Amino acid sequence: MGGTHENGQQETCAGFHVAPARPEDAAALAALQAASWRAAYRGAVPDDALGGRLDAEMAAKWDPLPPGAIVLWEAAVPLGFVRVVRRQGWPYIDNLHVRPDRRGRGLGRPLMRAAADAVAAEGRLWLTVLAENRGARRFYARCGGWEGAPLHETLLGARVAARPVLWPRLVPLMRLPRAGSENADARVEPA
Repeated sequence: MGGTHENGQQETCAGFHVAPARPEDAAALAALQAASWRAAYRGAVPDDALGGRLDAEMAAKWDPLPPGAIVLWEAAVPLGFVRVVRRQGWPYIDNLHVRPDRRGRGLGRPLMRAAADAVAAEGRLWLTVLAENRGARRFYARCGGWEGAPLHETLLGARVAARPVLWPRLVPLMRLPRAGSENADARVEPA
């Protein structure tokens, strides 16, 4: 299964693999998250929060490598990652990021599948998404997520409107494609 990018580029899950993050991946994940936030959150948080201080915050967040991260790789290049932790008693997607230049090509689906695989025994999952991030909200709806009532969170020092997205059953996520490789079934425990 693959996605078609708005400029007609097609990508499939074949040729990619997922694997638990390793300590040596931390700097790349910090840079990927910073780039993703700059692309997605401009206008949602103060511009100065997305400047150079963001790089320092991400470097501190990812050093040392926190547990629960799963990386989507194409050869030796990280294309995205998902991190599952516990929040309010449920497995929670704390981060889901795809390189901004590769968004819209179906690469988030194998990451969502990897997150679901990691928490399959618990049978449920949730996350929060910025209310104004309509692209992400559409993606989560296509993945079978149910949006909850609006709430507010603090992101980079700014109060932002968000929506919880719930998967009280993982069936929709288990239908998503896995990244194709010998590591397609890699599992990590939520932090």
